[in-house]
Amino acid sequence: MNIIKLFLIVSLIANIAYTKTVAIIGIWPLPSLMSFWTDATLVYIPKASYNAMEHSLVHKYRPAYKNAKVGNGENLEELLALNADVYICGVSNMKICNGLKRAGVNVIELTTNINQHNSKKTLEHWLFALSKDFSLQEKNQQLLDYITQIETLIAKQTKNLPKPKAMIIHRIDKDNITSGIFNHYLITSSGAENPWGYQQTMRISLEEIYKNDPDIIYISNFTPTMPQDLLESKEWQNINAVKNKRVYKLPLATYRPFAPSLDLGVTLLFMAKHNHPDVFKDIDLDKEYQQYFKNFFGITLDHTDLHRIFNPSANAGILN
Repeated sequence: MNIIKLFLIVSLIANIAYTKTVAIIGIWPLPSLMSFWTDATLVYIPKASYNAMEHSLVHKYRPAYKNAKVGNGENLEELLALNADVYICGVSNMKICNGLKRAGVNVIELTTNINQHNSKKTLEHWLFALSKDFSLQEKNQQLLDYITQIETLIAKQTKNLPKPKAMIIHRIDKDNITSGIFNHYLITSSGAENPWGYQQTMRISLEEIYKNDPDIIYISNFTPTMPQDLLESKEWQNINAVKNKRVYKLPLATYRPFAPSLDLGVTLLFMAKHNHPDVFKDIDLDKEYQQYFKNFFGITLDHTDLHRIFNPSANAGILN
């Protein structure tokens, strides 16, 4: 074998083996998204992301995140010492973002607020920003088209129906209840009414919840609170959703789906089926998740996986 052919073979092997190293600062859903959507090697992730990954399907199917450094208080010098190919930085971490840019490294800046925290538009912003460094254009569009098809299906099927009042509990810390910034999109796009409307921040008192009296309550995976906690609480007993036992924990597949995630389409189906059980009685959520994971990730979910998705651990809500 001559030296030119040997060089070409070695180069080809090196290119196949090489994946870009990525450090993620501040955007909690991104490590899970990168794990399922790219071939990136994660070298730094937020601690709140790590905990979600430990209690989701990332743990089983994309375990390489365990090799990443995990932290909360990012130090610029420590981040630069990682010598990552790509630094993904949330605009809320402006000081770190600016420091990284001044250092001349490759930075992708992302925001969580596109079109009043529209989950699909925010996810679209993330996906196409990542396309600068990863070949994602075709499958990005396929995923967004899939979400759009689900939005359209739900809108069509519920167009002339009365909308149940729904709320999403983002976190509960004693008497401090937050509904969060992405609740309006998720509620309205899944065929329900949000009695609070869109707000940038949402701290809600129990008195306000009684006043609006939601028919359905969803609990995010950003809190250890479980449906049984509300169903057994004397304080919540006279709220319509509790009286009728329509309190649900959001599923957890690739990431906590209250935030924008790759699971957005199937999350909308989950909520639509609970908002309008008669209308969507023919939707089999097990099959929808299995088909989704097979089509987009080449993964065949088993019964244990499905049980884990629909019965997420309370510990996934621990953020520190």
